Amino acid sequence: MTGSGFRPPVTLLGRYLELVPLARAHAGALAAAGWDPEVWSFLRIGPGHPPEVAEMEAFLDELLGYQAAGELLAFTMELLPTRTPVGIIRFLDIDRPNRSVEVGTWLDSRYWRSPLNTEAKLLVLRYAFEEERVHRVQFKTDARNVRSQKAIERLGAVREGMLREAHLVGRGYFRTSLYYSILEGEWPAVRRGLEEKLERPWERAAPPPKPG
Repeated sequence: MTGSGFRPPVTLLGRYLELVPLARAHAGALAAAGWDPEVWSFLRIGPGHPPEVAEMEAFLDELLGYQAAGELLAFTMELLPTRTPVGIIRFLDIDRPNRSVEVGTWLDSRYWRSPLNTEAKLLVLRYAFEEERVHRVQFKTDARNVRSQKAIERLGAVREGMLREAHLVGRGYFRTSLYYSILEGEWPAVRRGLEEKLERPWERAAPPPKPG
């Protein structure tokens, strides 16, 4: 690997988003972005429900601890031009000898059908393949999470298989995870596809209000 070796600080700038180093000071705004229980329904990380600020602070402390140990690199996704935090994207399972890394994301559900996920993935994939020179980027998602599976497949990632009931999550539920990947030889075509998607106009309007 080249680049920083997936070590902070790294900032990635796009048209709609800037990915800035995750900081504890973002806890209040990120707690607001995580208002929807569906955001947490299938995640292995985090509080498992819309968090209070203190819970988000504890979650960020956990992520920043792993980052300090060199095990992940995390970003707050800031919506431009307001710089409103709308979620977290991170590199994890960083395998430097084998030039492999995983990407994990959560995003305010009011932006699920916007270009934000596409642009965030373009920014981190471009960094991983073109700056860090990885060979493989991996994604995984709960087998129940059809929405996430479709989103990963739209990126151009290849479904590899599943790890059956390997992680105990929630109330005694053993999660089956589906695995996807993009290899460095596939990256040019994936990049073109993501860039073409982002050329489509986004009729940006105020996000719908939170229910209730």
